[in-house]
Amino acid sequence: MLAHCTEEPGFEVVEELLGAQPDSVFVSAITWLEFQLRLVELMPVSSQRAEVLAIYEELMTRTLPVTREVAGLAFDLRRRVPVRIPNAAALIAATARSVNAVLVHRDPHMGAIPTRLVKQVVLPGKQAAL
Repeated sequence: MLAHCTEEPGFEVVEELLGAQPDSVFVSAITWLEFQLRLVELMPVSSQRAEVLAIYEELMTRTLPVTREVAGLAFDLRRRVPVRIPNAAALIAATARSVNAVLVHRDPHMGAIPTRLVKQVVLPGKQAAL
């Protein structure tokens, strides 16, 4: 969402997904939290943030909750990946895994998760290994 919002490398991929299959795009509830926190840093004026959030609420209508099942999948991912993955990243990846979705990201932490565990599209940008 952030890459799309700020038109950073890879935003075209997100744009294409939203245009081609808008009903197939899901967002983890954790992603909404992280997006809002970054918007506070990028847009100090609350009315601007509200406008941006309203746009993305219309674009990405399918939010996936973090449930006990998702927490269990996140725990499993953290144990199966040889490097440390922050809880938020593990929960987002587990949310995708819970519905057999493709995780679209540019987070090097999530990139450490083998694609046999979570299918992924890695956007250009923050791909450097940790």
